[in-house]
Amino acid sequence: MAATGAAAQDSFPDHPIRVVNPYAAGSVADVFARIVVQNMAAQWNGATILVESKSGANGSIAAEDVARSVPDGYTWLVVTTYFTVSPSLYAKLRWDPLRDFAPVGEICRAPNVFIVPSSLPATNVAEFVALAKEKPGALNYGHPGKGSTGHLGFELFKRLADIDVTGIGYRAYPQMVPDLASGVITSSFFSVNQAISVVQTGKVRVIGTINDTRTKYFPDAPTMAEQGYAGAKVTPWFGLVVPAATPRPIAERISKALEKALADADVQQKLDTAGCEPKWASSAALGDLIKADIGLWEKVVKEANITAD
Repeated sequence: MAATGAAAQDSFPDHPIRVVNPYAAGSVADVFARIVVQNMAAQWNGATILVESKSGANGSIAAEDVARSVPDGYTWLVVTTYFTVSPSLYAKLRWDPLRDFAPVGEICRAPNVFIVPSSLPATNVAEFVALAKEKPGALNYGHPGKGSTGHLGFELFKRLADIDVTGIGYRAYPQMVPDLASGVITSSFFSVNQAISVVQTGKVRVIGTINDTRTKYFPDAPTMAEQGYAGAKVTPWFGLVVPAATPRPIAERISKALEKALADADVQQKLDTAGCEPKWASSAALGDLIKADIGLWEKVVKEANITAD
C-alpha cells in the first residue's frame, strides 16, 4: 500500500485537475486562477487543469464541494476574503477553513482604493470624515455583497473613524458604477482593477489606498495609514487550498509549481495587468494569514453587529 501511494505521488498529476472558483466565470478570482494554472499545467507537460465556477452562498457552495471531495490533490479551491469571513457570518457553516482545508500558497494581492463621486466635496479621508460627522447618516457606501472586503473593510473604517455611514449592497462592482458616477452612492472601497476604468471617466476620484503601501496603479493616493487610519488597511488576497487530508507530498508538489509559476515574468505581467500584484506566500505563510484574517473579521462582524440575514 505504501508503494502504491508513493507511485501515485510520483506520477501526479496523471488525470485532470479541477480548480473550483467560488465566483462567476470571468470574475477576478476566475481570471487570476486561470493565469497561474495555465503555467502550472505547462510545468507538468501539458497536464489538464480545469477551472470550474461554482458561485453562490458567498463561496460556501464551492468550499463545501471541495471540502467533501476526495483528498487526492485533484480538487483545489480558490480562496479570498469569503474564506475567512464565513465562520463569523454563518452559525451553521458546513465547512471550516482550518479543519477542512490545507493551504497551498498565495497567488496575489489586489489593492483596494477609497473612491467617492467627483461631485462630493472631499479630496481626502479627513474631509470625508468631516462631512460624515457634520451630517450623520447622510452619506452612504456601496459594497459588492455582504461579507466582501468592500463591506467589512468599510465597516472597520467606520468604527475607527466613529462615523455614521449607511451601507448599500449591490450584486457586484459594475452595478455600483452608475450610482457612484451620479452621486447616489457617496463612497465605496473598489478593487483597483475595477477602479481604473471608472476613475478614467473623471466622474469619481480616489481619496485613499487601503493597502500597506501606496499602489502603483494610483501612486498619488496616500494610504489610510498616511491619513491617520492605519487600522483600516485591508488588502484582498487570493490563494489556493486543497482538502485537509491531501497527502503532504502532493500538496507540496502543487505548492512548488505555484511558486514557480509566480516567478515567471509572463505570469507576473498578466496578473499585474489584471490588477493583482503577484505575491507568493508558502503554505505555512498562507495558513498564518488565514488564521489572522479569521480573527480580524470575527472582531469586525461582532462589533458591527453584522448578521448573515
